[in-house]
Amino acid sequence: MEKDVSEKVKHGIAKVLEGTEEAAVGAVDVVTETTVRTLKGVKDVGASVGDILVSAISGAIKAAGEIGTNVTTVATNSIVGALKGVHEVTSVTTEVVSDTVRGAIKGTADIGGDVGSAAKGAIVGAILGTRDIAVSSEAAAAEAARGVIRAVSEVGADAGIAAKNAVKGAIGGVAETSGSLTSVIKETTKGLVLATAELGGDVAGIAKNAVVGAIEAAKEIGLSAEAASSAAATGAIEAAETIGGETATAVRKAVTGTVAGIKVVVKEPFRKQKGEAATRDRRVA
Repeated sequence: MEKDVSEKVKHGIAKVLEGTEEAAVGAVDVVTETTVRTLKGVKDVGASVGDILVSAISGAIKAAGEIGTNVTTVATNSIVGALKGVHEVTSVTTEVVSDTVRGAIKGTADIGGDVGSAAKGAIVGAILGTRDIAVSSEAAAAEAARGVIRAVSEVGADAGIAAKNAVKGAIGGVAETSGSLTSVIKETTKGLVLATAELGGDVAGIAKNAVVGAIEAAKEIGLSAEAASSAAATGAIEAAETIGGETATAVRKAVTGTVAGIKVVVKEPFRKQKGEAATRDRRVA
């Protein structure tokens, strides 16, 4: 079934995009229609939705690659279409968001495309695709970030570049939806760090790349690089604190001080809470 879905989307996208550079509306509509039709035709939607989404989005990206259309744009809009399609049939969960990202990364890797750029487009798509659904921008970005790390691990791509571009995508997606920028940056970075830890990857390296991505993206669109870097660093450290041990120390060292020419100031409410708890303990004693 998954292969049929991929081929249907691939042919549908090819037909719409052939001879035109306009990828947005065509990709969204084709993926939405195919997703809805396929999900309505299966008995167990919950068990099938992940594979269907991966296949649909992979097919769209393969079509874009063959025609020469911008793969990143098609990745973004295919994810929007997939999420829209799922929403018409069943609930959009954070797992669904992660599956759409996996499809974008897998499809891009299959055609030898730029996985880093696909990661950026995937985060944008996740945020745009959930803005009218009961999934917050923060939750969508965080789960999409986890999906990016898992997917690049599967295809053997550079996780550091993907992490940097994931944060850039988060900033771009929020800029288009007028969401809460700093909280989305923070949650995206937390998702990247936690997923990397789960896979036994270079957590400190991913954390630093996320901060660099925040700084670069903020400069590109005229936002405060200091605020963006602070949000990313805070998210990285909060995630690292839950992991604990040497990882927390390594992450803190990687994202504090001066990064990419910006002095990073980290907001750490958890440190204050620990200090207050210690004070209360001493008073009790």
